[in-house]
Amino acid sequence: MSFTQALVAGGVLVSSGTLAAVWRRHRAAALAAVPVLAAGAAVCMAGVTRFAAGARSLETGQELAALICVMGLATSILGASWIRGRAVR
Repeated sequence: MSFTQALVAGGVLVSSGTLAAVWRRHRAAALAAVPVLAAGAAVCMAGVTRFAAGARSLETGQELAALICVMGLATSILGASWIRGRAVR
């Protein structure tokens, strides 16, 4: 995968997540787009760090991408519980 392909794939994920968030009228349904937005950001970050490292390491950036995806999922779960009114205070 080239640098351009990584950025295009990340951009497509971010734009589709944005479209899904804007398209939904209900706030809980719009929160379903948060993991897609996070995945797009993770793909972009993994692509940038992979090609910034050069040939030294092939797996650079994958840990950060996994962390961003987990954080996006956690944000979606917390937001859904907050909308339902069951958030721990």
